[in-house]
Amino acid sequence: MTDSRIAGPALVTIVACVLSACGDGGASATRDRADAGKPADTRQTEQTPESGLSARELIDATDAIERFLNAGRTNEAVLIARRLVERAAADSAAEATANELCARACFTRAQLPDASVGATERRALTAEAAACALRYAETGEGDAGKLAFAALLCSNAARPDDARRLFDRALDLDPTNGPTLLQAALAALASGDRERAESLRTRRAAALPGDAWNDGIAAELALASDDASRAVESARRAVAADPDALEFRLILARALRRDGKPADAARFLSALDAAERAKPAIAEQFALALAESNDLAGAARAWDAALRANPADAYVRAETAIAFRRAGDEARAAAELAALEAIPGGAEQLQRIRPRLTAPMDGTPAAPR
Repeated sequence: MTDSRIAGPALVTIVACVLSACGDGGASATRDRADAGKPADTRQTEQTPESGLSARELIDATDAIERFLNAGRTNEAVLIARRLVERAAADSAAEATANELCARACFTRAQLPDASVGATERRALTAEAAACALRYAETGEGDAGKLAFAALLCSNAARPDDARRLFDRALDLDPTNGPTLLQAALAALASGDRERAESLRTRRAAALPGDAWNDGIAAELALASDDASRAVESARRAVAADPDALEFRLILARALRRDGKPADAARFLSALDAAERAKPAIAEQFALALAESNDLAGAARAWDAALRANPADAYVRAETAIAFRRAGDEARAAAELAALEAIPGGAEQLQRIRPRLTAPMDGTPAAPR
């Protein structure tokens, strides 16, 4: 059943078919019931000439998807968006809109925690979002923001060539856009293209002088070039410019560890409040810094705090089990491994850490995800 507050009457056919998994006959019957009692000339909404969707259906579908996303009902949003993509005529304005909606819906669902979306589904959603984004970027009108979003989705889906091409198109339309220059630089770094990342950083610094991310990108470039001391200097400047940004604290912690100063990294992160240290990305760096400082019990406590704050996160539970095993608490490690088997995404995480479970515990932490 669909909520009439979310799905408008013109979308009865689409929503009923998607959410009830009915066949063509069921969809027709639903439409007939919705049209019953209406004048004959208003029972069917006029079809747009270039699309299999009526203009009214497309408008109501867009509204329904927005409402589902806002309500946290991402699965329904994805299903409706996929149905729109199937129904839209090729090379039509409706096809571009449907693919844009599907890209957003898939991306939003892919950002959910492990308790809601497992790693396998997340990868599939990320790939689908990128494919939809490429289609709307090719068929839709040039829009810098939409092109930049499509480029970001391609970068997330490990499609660096597509990401670069779309970022360049977006920057041709809006050459000094700070967020786009930042995402393009980080995407270039992720693909290993340090020369492009430096060029984009230089452009961004000229467009936004004094912005903390200019030093943040410089720190990441230094880390990619194995220049840890320069990374520490740049990261410290970024933290000084924006002390509240956790991203810069993470970069500085990584730089300190790479510079052979894990104890400094641990002290730096220990200054954060407990709620911030319990965030998985922070907890990971904190635990790594502690383990590299030979404080294995402290590393286990860091993961334990993160697990208490994120009990359904399979990655956190897996790392907690490893940390307690490394600290010598086999009973606690065994308990967490048993619990891991019962939560979404647990089986995949067990497979990931299996080599570490069979290897001798020598105190060497694994590389972060």
